[in-house]
Amino acid sequence: MPFLLLLVMLMVIFPYLIVPVMVFFGIGILFLLPYVLIFNSFYNVFTIPWQIMKIAADKRIRKNHSLEHATVNVLEQRYGRPLRIGGLAYSNGFSISGPDLPSPYEVLDAAREGHYRMAQGETYLAVHPRCGTSMAAASFLFSLVFILVLIFFNHISLLNIILAFLAANLLAKPFGKILQKFFTTYPDVRDMDVLDIYGKPTAFGFPFEIMVNPNRTYFIRTTAGGRGSWFFLS
Repeated sequence: MPFLLLLVMLMVIFPYLIVPVMVFFGIGILFLLPYVLIFNSFYNVFTIPWQIMKIAADKRIRKNHSLEHATVNVLEQRYGRPLRIGGLAYSNGFSISGPDLPSPYEVLDAAREGHYRMAQGETYLAVHPRCGTSMAAASFLFSLVFILVLIFFNHISLLNIILAFLAANLLAKPFGKILQKFFTTYPDVRDMDVLDIYGKPTAFGFPFEIMVNPNRTYFIRTTAGGRGSWFFLS
């Protein structure tokens, strides 16, 4: 931070240094970019599969991940459009947040409807096209293709990077759905219950129901059991 502050002060005092400094940093970034890509690619190839397998080994998280997707799918079906919302699954429930998030009562109702519909056989609700798994799949595929291209051609070029990017984007969607279906979700939620919903406390400490917060977060608590009743809005 002191270095950046000193650099800004020098730019203000000696404005004619701006162009040489920008050229210097530009050349430095171009020089380091291939090494950053190589390091990041090897890192992703090893860490992303490990993260996927950790989720795959925890059936509770996978079921809550399915319920999270089902909730979002039901909400988007009701509104007739994609919503700017996302979520995270945990062993005891899942959270949903985003600027398009409806009221907590509607979210809880959608979660219960998604739970009911999946329990009745609509297992496709467990998969969502904008899941973070698909993003992880794209990163993994880009890294893998980039490494293979690097090994095959034995050098880095802009063409190699573009080739890896195009291949990753082409394969990411179907590969992400496969990962969701077999590794990160588990649509058999008949032994689960959707219990209740909580709001993340705001910075001002007011109840979340009365705060106008475009990035509010709800946590939907679930439990194993399957003894609850299903009531939801039509």
